[in-house]
Amino acid sequence: MRNVLRLVWFDLKSELSPPIWIIMEWTLFLVQVMIYGAMISQLVDGISEYRQFFAVGLVIMITFDLASHTGRHFVEHAHEGRLPYLLSLPISRTKLFMAITLQGGAELALMLAVPLTFTLFMLGNLTWISIAACVFTLFWLGFGVAGLMLGLSFIAFKSSDLYTAIVTGLSTVIIRFSTVLYPFFALPPQYASVAAFSPLTYGSDLVRYILGFDPSILLDPMYALAVLLALSASTLGLGVFLMQRLVEGVKSA
Repeated sequence: MRNVLRLVWFDLKSELSPPIWIIMEWTLFLVQVMIYGAMISQLVDGISEYRQFFAVGLVIMITFDLASHTGRHFVEHAHEGRLPYLLSLPISRTKLFMAITLQGGAELALMLAVPLTFTLFMLGNLTWISIAACVFTLFWLGFGVAGLMLGLSFIAFKSSDLYTAIVTGLSTVIIRFSTVLYPFFALPPQYASVAAFSPLTYGSDLVRYILGFDPSILLDPMYALAVLLALSASTLGLGVFLMQRLVEGVKSA
């Protein structure tokens, strides 16, 4: 475990020198909630306090973006020539995968520090149990998406252009066709049918249920929890399998 943590810090310190990108994301979140959220809340009917609904959606989007970055970061290692060095280290492929995942979790914790705190402050009257459950759900969602992107990242060893096209298209569908910004009942039928396959639909509705939003506008929390557990277990398992079987000897350029 000590070697895993060393590897995490080795990559993380370069990401945080300096942490301007994190501060910019915090600023962008606050501007979106305070200005755009206040404006659009005047236009949305059927949801009381839509700005709070919107703020939770932005937190989910940040979680997704950071998890996606974890997969892309692995691809960058390959094309920058760092992957052969990582593979030469005296650690197992499973520990290497664990290090990549933990680095993504550390970056996610830093990125969510201000947005999640601000959102919880907006909601108010929350218990420590609901806050802990919310944080756990966000990280579980993040690990699931990271596992999915790490699995897709192996496409890049064959074609980086194909990987970019797939990830861009998939990210657009997963975010836009979901309940991140609008509840399921407000989506047109053709949108709702696609949103049912988006992990962010279940992640956002489960987080909102934990934080006390009206259950009548959300999906069944037990069903959402089961979907997220299945997603994380399957994608992380796939990532470990591919790390063991496909990384060694592949061409990264």
